[in-house]
Amino acid sequence: MPLRGLHILLTYQCTMECDHCFVWSSPEARGTMGLADVREILRQAKALGGIEWIYFEGGEPFLFYARLLKGVRLAARKGFRVGLVSNAYWATGFDEAREALRPFRGLVDDLSVSSDLYHGDETQLAQNARAAADDLGIPFSVLSVAQPEDTRAARRVGQLPPGVSAVMYRG
Repeated sequence: MPLRGLHILLTYQCTMECDHCFVWSSPEARGTMGLADVREILRQAKALGGIEWIYFEGGEPFLFYARLLKGVRLAARKGFRVGLVSNAYWATGFDEAREALRPFRGLVDDLSVSSDLYHGDETQLAQNARAAADDLGIPFSVLSVAQPEDTRAARRVGQLPPGVSAVMYRG
């Protein structure tokens, strides 16, 4: 299977601490990728060929807004499709969400926001982010982990075949 995308973990720091987080992000986590490293990753991805997507995530990449924006601009300039993964902590209202996303207009091809009970059921943040993204023409999707007792989740969202994925829990 050819490699089509790379996910850059801009930071391990996050506003939340979710048990299912595979990079063990938290408010206390440290570690941030510098722009020199981002540039080198993008250079190597371009040289490798076949890489179409670059996603910036974490942790919470919006905590390092200037670095995130610069990285997105660099990736877009190199011809990659760009995605962002966020918990939308910054989307406290429509105006705030629009202001946070405005510089990404025309650069981001997918904004994926985590919103479920494991993320504090922050549905209003996701709704604000969606409204602002729609207003700016930024494609939007929701990342959600179904509760074990939600028997309708497989029918609503789809189900991975057995053995395709594993969920890791910290604890």
